Amino acid sequence: MASITFDHVTKRYDNGFVAVEDLNLTVADREFLVLVGPSGCGKTTSLRLLAGLETLSQGNLYIDDRCVNTLPAKDRNIAMVFQSYALYPHMTVFENMAFGLSLQGVPKSTIAQQVRQAAQQLDIEPLLDRKPKELSGGQRQRVAVGRAIVRHPAVFLMDEPLSNLDAKLRVQARAELSKLHRQLGTTFVYVTHDQVEAMTMGTRIAVLNQGILQQVASPQVLYDRPHNVFVAGFMGSPAMNFLPARLRLEAGELRVVTASLNLPLDPDLADRAAGYGDREVILGLRPESLYDPAHQPGNLALVPLKAEVTVVEHMGNEAILYLTLADGQEVVARVSPRSQFTVGETVTLGVDSQRVYLFDQTTELAI
Repeated sequence: MASITFDHVTKRYDNGFVAVEDLNLTVADREFLVLVGPSGCGKTTSLRLLAGLETLSQGNLYIDDRCVNTLPAKDRNIAMVFQSYALYPHMTVFENMAFGLSLQGVPKSTIAQQVRQAAQQLDIEPLLDRKPKELSGGQRQRVAVGRAIVRHPAVFLMDEPLSNLDAKLRVQARAELSKLHRQLGTTFVYVTHDQVEAMTMGTRIAVLNQGILQQVASPQVLYDRPHNVFVAGFMGSPAMNFLPARLRLEAGELRVVTASLNLPLDPDLADRAAGYGDREVILGLRPESLYDPAHQPGNLALVPLKAEVTVVEHMGNEAILYLTLADGQEVVARVSPRSQFTVGETVTLGVDSQRVYLFDQTTELAI
């Protein structure tokens, strides 16, 4: 098993583009850490640096206490599963899984034992004699993971391994990989652009944007206490709503005011915002903080928000409303599936003032 440390790691290409900038990140032994962010944020480059497929421009990379800056990929005791499963089409599943061990000169009896053990873990024993072309996408994904498992690496690196699967298989594969992590007790570093995938799989999540680490925390902490506007907008689906607002003291009470809302602040947020005085801020509202008054929990004191419905998405267990406010601002609400709204209708929703976020307008940092 192994811990991982990125110590002021930077990757700069010859054309001057900086893919990863001053990355400081520690992955604990046996942890499942997810690197998440939009395309081009540096997550895959970070993984390739760790795998030894890219060279560092600055900083140091450690696996346990050993600096691996110049260590060849084959000597790092890592296994990588790519978005493309890269199975040899002329080999059977057994031969694909055994290939790496064969190159290392492992005895055939040991190879057979390890391959069958991994196949049993992944429920692909009946497939061992098949060729990749005879497998479904989900089965190929399991074979690629099995090929990594048989090597018993200290670290598993996974670069969007589920992106080629359909929606149903992705959900199933997420659960299988989480279960596999618990069974193996090995360090996992997993790259995805899908924040739902990150939230459901990672013990911790590192959010990157434009090569810079924005925040690293548990999924719930990222959701409840985002460090800045980017993290707040990226984590959660649908994304958080952002509205231009102003802090205002009214009758001794600090409130946040927009063109459509006048919200009191809960005591903790009011204390944090007290030093900002009368100034412009960014108000953050999660879609699930907007309620249909006809189907709201009875213990909430909601502030009314009038808007026009532009799109209704019926999801079965919930309804997603896209709305336009009087000042032209657009917001999204997640409401009860029992709610009856039609496009073009002007409705009044309720905003839970105890579940709002404030961000500095200049720095975009959370207040």
